[in-house]
Amino acid sequence: MRNTWFVGDIHGEIRLLNRLLENILKFRPERIVFVGDYIDRGPHAKEVVDRIMGMEVPVTCLLGNHEMLMLNAIEDLGYGMNPIELWYYNGGEATLQSFGSSSFFSFQTDLDPHYLDFFRSLKMSKVIGLDPKLKIFATHAGISPSIKIQDQIEMNDYRSLIQYLFTNRMDPIDSFLWVRDAFFNSSPELWKDYLVVHGHTPIMKLKRFIDSNGHADFHFVENDLCIRKDRASGRIVSIDIDSGSAISGRLSGLGFFVENDDKLDSRIRMRSLTVSNEEIFPRDLGLINYGD
Repeated sequence: MRNTWFVGDIHGEIRLLNRLLENILKFRPERIVFVGDYIDRGPHAKEVVDRIMGMEVPVTCLLGNHEMLMLNAIEDLGYGMNPIELWYYNGGEATLQSFGSSSFFSFQTDLDPHYLDFFRSLKMSKVIGLDPKLKIFATHAGISPSIKIQDQIEMNDYRSLIQYLFTNRMDPIDSFLWVRDAFFNSSPELWKDYLVVHGHTPIMKLKRFIDSNGHADFHFVENDLCIRKDRASGRIVSIDIDSGSAISGRLSGLGFFVENDDKLDSRIRMRSLTVSNEEIFPRDLGLINYGD
């Protein structure tokens, strides 16, 4: 059965990643999409990157805001703060230690070029058409109301994002690598042709936001996933898969299974896997309602 998987923010938690991938690979996925934030906070950033670069199945790796912070420091691009200090403030020291560096400057000098190539080549988004009715739009944080969908799709990598931000005089916090409240408060009409899969906002943090704003269209799967539905049609419009690995000790993956390859009558089922160091939580999330 054809299936595609999306993996949430890893943050240097190699044991969680290895456990999750061990179980995902049993399904023989066509592709695994990582939504960014491989580094920082957790202790094994280098091992996480090595594991992903060594995958034998097709993968797509997206840029997260933490990779952007690291690249900003390397490129000396600051946005109101010293870029090195900003990266340190957001957990960069754990990444330096994972790469065996005692300071940012030794990290910058000694970093093997193939790692830098990996970070610079990370994609801004990935669109996957599972059938004629369903297109998955994977991005790190969601959809930014400040950036047109087509502009986001046409951006290839870190350099193209930086150029776009400079050209349009935008702050990175308004981009799809950082967006939170503006995305969750936006009308799904902004991305009506897509189901958005993203990370960036830990589910526990999203719960607090929803509680304080009274939204009724966000449906939580414990503290691991959040499925947003359109109120009128019941169509799923976005799914947050950030289980907060470095805080909660849990990492989640979301799979889409095409149960019938008949283009006129295809059915797509969602499944998720959440792992901790001790347990695994498989879930059948049911068939997707297209709302038509």
